[in-house]
Amino acid sequence: MSLSAEPSKINKTPDYGASGVSAAAQPPAVDPRIEAEQVRRLFDLGKAGSIIVFIALVMVWLPFMGTSSISEFMIPFGMLVTSQSAFNWLRKQYHSDEAGEVSSKQWGERYTLICLLSGGAWGVAGVLWLPDALFTSQAIFGVAVAGLSLNTVMSRHVYPRAMIAYTAAAALPGMIALLASAHWEGQLMVALSSLMWIVLYSATKKLHLTSIAAISLQLQNDELVGGLAAAKAKAEKKAKDAESAYAVARKAARSRQDFLSMVTHEIRSPLASLSGLAHMLEATELDEKQRSYARGVEESSRLLNRLVDDLSDLTEMEALSIKLRPTDMSPTEIAQAAIHVTRHDASCRKLSIEVDELPGTPKSIHNDPDRVKQALVNLIVRALRTTEVGGVIVRLSPVDIDDEIGVRFSVTDTGAGMPSEDAARLFSALDNEGEHAPLKRRDVNLTICDRLVRLMGGRAGADSIIGGGFTAWFVLAPDINQDPKQRRGQTANPSKISANSGQILDFERVYELEQDLGTARIADHLGEAIHAIGDLQKALSEAVRRGDHRTLRAMAESLAIEANAIGLTGLSGGASHLLDDLPVETRDQVLSDRVGQLEVKFKSGTNALTRAYPALAG
Repeated sequence: MSLSAEPSKINKTPDYGASGVSAAAQPPAVDPRIEAEQVRRLFDLGKAGSIIVFIALVMVWLPFMGTSSISEFMIPFGMLVTSQSAFNWLRKQYHSDEAGEVSSKQWGERYTLICLLSGGAWGVAGVLWLPDALFTSQAIFGVAVAGLSLNTVMSRHVYPRAMIAYTAAAALPGMIALLASAHWEGQLMVALSSLMWIVLYSATKKLHLTSIAAISLQLQNDELVGGLAAAKAKAEKKAKDAESAYAVARKAARSRQDFLSMVTHEIRSPLASLSGLAHMLEATELDEKQRSYARGVEESSRLLNRLVDDLSDLTEMEALSIKLRPTDMSPTEIAQAAIHVTRHDASCRKLSIEVDELPGTPKSIHNDPDRVKQALVNLIVRALRTTEVGGVIVRLSPVDIDDEIGVRFSVTDTGAGMPSEDAARLFSALDNEGEHAPLKRRDVNLTICDRLVRLMGGRAGADSIIGGGFTAWFVLAPDINQDPKQRRGQTANPSKISANSGQILDFERVYELEQDLGTARIADHLGEAIHAIGDLQKALSEAVRRGDHRTLRAMAESLAIEANAIGLTGLSGGASHLLDDLPVETRDQVLSDRVGQLEVKFKSGTNALTRAYPALAG
């Protein structure tokens, strides 16, 4: 057999299928880190007791004293001393090479050469001692070399080239010497030794694979531990940076709040004095031109005072210093109080301002009345500011929130309006500094309203068309303390038709559609749906006139589904029960009356939608 191996193949994955190692168990091609670790383990061997090898050589030579001279002992002994000295010197050089100037492969090749010298000492001893020795002495020598080979396999299997060099140099010369002798016992021992080398070589391959896999796992574990440590350090650094940034931001916010509070407080007194002086000046004898100047000063001071109030509100909200004081409150009374506060501005501008309360609006909800009024006043102030002719309508309507009736506050003006896309972006842009930053800074009243409404657990929005006025609205739950359910993204189930014919319009279903489609598209969607429902209504009337009950049933089902999809629950319920409990003798008359009632419900629902979305009027 051959115990040689090509060093260039040690870094490749060999095929050990014949030795019982499956291909799936074989590690990938050895990378330089694994080879470096193998060499490191190789140089860690033999630190503690090279003297044992010398003692073993002396003990093995004792049976050969009668057949070999002292000089024949000194030759292998000298080779062993040389090799051990070379091992110690090379090991010292390896550990001093911290910069890695010599590659791991080169260190391994140098170690392998010294292994040839160390194993060769036993090979030379076999050539010099075995030929003329007794069989028992030969057997003792064979057992000693076999033990050394086994120890080499166990210790140097991490680097097979060194193991093969040592065992080949230690065993082959003695085996050749025994084969050359005429004794059959020696030849038999050579044959048995050959079998043992085959077994040891196979075991070496398996141990080598195991060591590669173990080193690879160790490296992966070290990488994982290092990665976790680095990630932890990075996370801790980010946490500290975030804490520092938060502290700086809080300090800056506190400083800004203190500054604005001081400024607004100091400005209020001179503004009040300015307004009072202008009012007193107007009461004196002035000509018309001077009186207009006095009125202009008073109006400017009033506007400046309003701006100071807005700055104060924004300062409180950004500092999160607003504390809600929820209590039972009447939405109607809040709307009337807000109108009372702003009626003077409306009359000065020669604008009307009214309250429109839709049927079903709750008489009481649980929220902070002062903050609700503040939000509503901001919407009214904005509407008055942007309206030149006409007036403002404050509308209260019911809305279904988590199976309870909440309130929708809306403020509609008769101003010039704006494109529906811009109206849809007004509130959504309040949190974005990107493409629509000018919209964000356009209206401080909407900013105040939006933040107050969010603080109270509601949501706000707007819709408008050019030349059709502007409507800003917000929705509040019946109780600020209830756990809100996530209703966004839920769509109405068309197959589930409401049987509540007493309710004309389900505002919550309409607002769900608005959340899904966006305020820019809701008016178009509702307009298309109303047009389709109108066509179904006409087809239904025609079917009743012809007495076509099969078509009548199909039209009624379609009408119920279409009406329910846009929240016309009164119309939907009436259509779904159109053919229920019809008396035989007066069936046609009852159907005609019911279809007439459906037309009334359709008009009522359409009017309610138009009041909520003025864009439908166009």
